[in-house]
Amino acid sequence: MRESNRIFMPDFTGPIAEQLKGFLEEKRALGYKYSSESWRLLQIDRLSKELNSPPNTLSQELIDTWNKRTATESRKTWYSRIGVTNELTNYFVAHDLPCSKTIITLENTHSDSIFIPHIFTADEMKRLFHAADNLNTPLSSPHRREVAALLFRVLYSCGLRLNEALSLTIGDVDIDNSIITVKDGKGKVDRYVPMSRQLSDRCAAYKETVLRGADSSGNFFPAPDGGKYGHSTVTHMWNQMLHSAKIPKNDDGPRIHDLRHTFAVHCLKKWVDDGEQVNALLAVLSSYMGHVNLSSVNKYLRLTADVFPDITRRVEKYFGYIIPNGGHVYEEE
Repeated sequence: MRESNRIFMPDFTGPIAEQLKGFLEEKRALGYKYSSESWRLLQIDRLSKELNSPPNTLSQELIDTWNKRTATESRKTWYSRIGVTNELTNYFVAHDLPCSKTIITLENTHSDSIFIPHIFTADEMKRLFHAADNLNTPLSSPHRREVAALLFRVLYSCGLRLNEALSLTIGDVDIDNSIITVKDGKGKVDRYVPMSRQLSDRCAAYKETVLRGADSSGNFFPAPDGGKYGHSTVTHMWNQMLHSAKIPKNDDGPRIHDLRHTFAVHCLKKWVDDGEQVNALLAVLSSYMGHVNLSSVNKYLRLTADVFPDITRRVEKYFGYIIPNGGHVYEEE
């Protein structure tokens, strides 16, 4: 039988063995597999022995030697190695351990799937919802305004992906219990998403007007023909809303998917403001948003740090080492 699913636990024996073990255990406790990175840590352990590094210290010599790019090394591999030592350095700092505080800022390695999201302010969200509530309704689509008004609130308030929202059936939205069932989400995983009472009440009113008499198997956000709205039509609504809300748009956005990023960042900000244990709640956010593991959530920590730097100063001592450094680019999720 294959054992590829077993988690590799390195046997650290060098002068910073305890710190490497603690760092790896903390990463995995937060939900990160940290598989390939664990091999990097083992290499760092061996290098620390070769350099006869001081015990319990992440020395400048160790960092400089490790971070030096080899002649045959690709930029991607080099960045991967530096990323590990950057996070390890932050771990040492967070735990008041002696270390070199050298952090290398990595240049962006752009691809078509990498972008910088727009995080909407509270005022921008208010203007967007007002625009949705007053969207022009063509004769061929008499319920477009009602659909848009609820659809975009669901996308933001529940952090759903657009396709997840458009695929909802009437039966998927349990108004009595304020639960949305997202079926076959990303990764083909079903999940249950709680709604606020305010949003649930909106869904109830919407159901009485737009969906009256419809079968539970019908689309919750039906197109004029009863089928599923196409992305192009929803994008057209979105562009109208941005224009009406006086939010500038270019080829890079803001995009509909940025509502999902905004939801995550606003959640993190609220938890910090409320004094919650953010690191413990990351698993909740990950599950709520339909991520298969916590590694997809770390970008929201970086986004929160970018948009609300005051929050970073208040919490970086406790989870700064899991905020990715440099680049500030984010893959679509």
